[in-house]
Amino acid sequence: MEWQECTVKVEIDVPTSVAYKCYSDLEAIPQWMPIISTVKILEDQPDLSRWSLKYKAFGQDFEYSWLARFMQPIPNQKMHWRSLEGVPNR
Repeated sequence: MEWQECTVKVEIDVPTSVAYKCYSDLEAIPQWMPIISTVKILEDQPDLSRWSLKYKAFGQDFEYSWLARFMQPIPNQKMHWRSLEGVPNR
């Protein structure tokens, strides 16, 4: 499999702490990121979350799901995750 790389930069006029707090509430992400259908934190392993997205393109419906482990964050600076199954990332 060949990796596809996509980088997007969006500047918003809010303090970093507000943006970080918004993104930290994983299960609320579908409220402001329409492509994400659901994010569910696993009750028995709160560092794991199940994500799903749905979108329509070229007249077809696409649906993807993946299990992610959130890595050690740096508050108000960095949040990152690693896909354990489903959509791969690196």
